[in-house]
Amino acid sequence: MQLAHVDSGRSVGPRTIERHAATRSDAATRIAATTESQASDAARHARSARTAPMRGGLRSFDIQLNQRIAAVQRTVEFLERADAQLQSIRTALAAHIGPGRAEPASDIIAELSYKIHQFESLWRERVAATGGALDSQLDQVEPGEAQLRFKVRGLTIDTLANGEPETLYLAVGGRTQHAVAVVIEPGLDATAIAQRFDRALAPSGVRVSRDRHGELVFSVRETDWANTRDILAIKGDGRRFPTGQFAIPRIVPEEPLVRPDLWTVDSPMARRATLQQVIDAQEAVRHARQLALEMLSDEGHRLQTADATARAQEGKWCEDFVRTFATTAGRRDYRTLAALSSAVHGIHRDRVRALLLRM
Repeated sequence: MQLAHVDSGRSVGPRTIERHAATRSDAATRIAATTESQASDAARHARSARTAPMRGGLRSFDIQLNQRIAAVQRTVEFLERADAQLQSIRTALAAHIGPGRAEPASDIIAELSYKIHQFESLWRERVAATGGALDSQLDQVEPGEAQLRFKVRGLTIDTLANGEPETLYLAVGGRTQHAVAVVIEPGLDATAIAQRFDRALAPSGVRVSRDRHGELVFSVRETDWANTRDILAIKGDGRRFPTGQFAIPRIVPEEPLVRPDLWTVDSPMARRATLQQVIDAQEAVRHARQLALEMLSDEGHRLQTADATARAQEGKWCEDFVRTFATTAGRRDYRTLAALSSAVHGIHRDRVRALLLRM
């Protein structure tokens, strides 16, 4: 999958960038210094020259943008592989479902099971294959930010909004010595409760919000899920959590949108149910792929627009610099010639032509 063409100027390293900027700035400064008392226009153009826009490869050197585009491209590739495998399963199942169809032989059942197992293995690679840019609900997120949402038994708006005041202590990752406190008191509404939990747990990588039903929903990066699921501990004052000691509550994770681990083919009813689940999964995968392609298209359009703007700004800078250079060179005094000769020393016609051909 290729993105729309981005300016392919020669790649440069950090030291090259510094030398290029320093040389341009120094030359412009020295030229302007020779005529400050005689030409205010030349000085103004020289100052603008020092803020010239970056060229070619530098404009496209945006680490976060490149990472985001690469993650979306990887997501598209992953979803295409998933779609192909789902279509294979769908075709195989449909061939053995329907009125008058005989029970498939054992080797056919084994082949169906193998196809499902193969897809399940692929689906377990989702986070790694997409760079953490596709979550369990097939939503596109920033690279590495795929979240898994869950609820904590005992922490509901009803139990927290009613009853006596209490201070709850929550420890993430088994670090009870670094537990954070959340004060619950009468009169708090659901939004305020969610905000208190979110402020307390955010430094530990756990975020808290409200779902569409108004209940508290917690979320962590999928890569941190194993630790959070097993060792999120809570202690209260003995009211909502009676023991008064740290205890691991029951955590209920959000169901993933695609569950190949539940697909079976052992009976006609199971095969029909699995076929419908495969169809639903394929529709979700194709929808996610379409959204990813649209995202790539939008990024490509934005880059082309930004590139056109940068080229226009660069053209204006070049015109200003040429005008400044010509004005300064035309003065023919010794200080000007000394500044110009050192600035252009070593620049030959062939090098200038080669540079212009790259523009």
